[in-house]
Amino acid sequence: MTETKPTAADAQAPTGMEHPFLNRNGLLTVGGIVGALWLTALVAGNRWVTGIVAVLTLAVAGGLIYVWRLLQKQKAVMSLLQSASASPEARRAALEQLSATDSGSKDVLNRIARAQLEAQDDPKKALLTLEGIDLAKVPAAAADEVRTLRAQMCLWQNRVREARELADAIKLTNASSTQSRGLMSAVIAEAWARSGKAEAAMDVLAGVKFDDPELAQVRVLLLVARVFASFGAGKKERTKADLNALMKQDVNLLGRFVTPGQAVHLELQRMAKDVLATHPGMRKMARAQQQPGFRRGR
Repeated sequence: MTETKPTAADAQAPTGMEHPFLNRNGLLTVGGIVGALWLTALVAGNRWVTGIVAVLTLAVAGGLIYVWRLLQKQKAVMSLLQSASASPEARRAALEQLSATDSGSKDVLNRIARAQLEAQDDPKKALLTLEGIDLAKVPAAAADEVRTLRAQMCLWQNRVREARELADAIKLTNASSTQSRGLMSAVIAEAWARSGKAEAAMDVLAGVKFDDPELAQVRVLLLVARVFASFGAGKKERTKADLNALMKQDVNLLGRFVTPGQAVHLELQRMAKDVLATHPGMRKMARAQQQPGFRRGR
């Protein structure tokens, strides 16, 4: 059995890159407000009022153009990430293109995309890429998305203390979507559970609807987090239930808990091995090993 862990490529683009105003309802709302302001100015017939409304209109137009360009860049980066999944060569080509267009530590979208690709081969390098983002110079929501991915990669590398520091700074209210909030919740809960705050981790996960279709891409992360949280809180039946849920999805997911070097509590390792032993494939293998003449692979 090989260990299977989620990759950063499954994560979302930063919250700071998502703009709800560039859709039909958002544009209608903005247009309605601007129209109302102009109507007020025309009724007032005052040149000062008209001038102020004109300045506000130009500001709104400038803001929408900026956001539109940002979204066009986001679409281009997402398309590049999709093409990178074709082969290792395509991934290297995408990384070269992203590196060539990196505009500095404030280019959150570029750095996130690079980290997503780098994490598949070198999680440590991906973490360094994310650490190169100056969180003080990006919007708070985008900064929390970066903290979430950094903490996630720290957890993969068993750097729990660093993950805990990052998780403590994340605000769930900065999540712009259900999936983003689910990812943040999973990372915060796992970091807290593995650093002595199991009950607080359970509280975070209590507000998550695990069967929500919008959480499909992060459900494994949520289940893993709840395994650590439930175990830390002494809820053994809940722990076994989630270990079984992970096994049903993919038996290799239990590698996170039984593979040597994963810094998992010995009792939790035993519980995971007990669940693993109930898998039909494992039982078949065990019976084969008991057969006379069985020879282990060299």
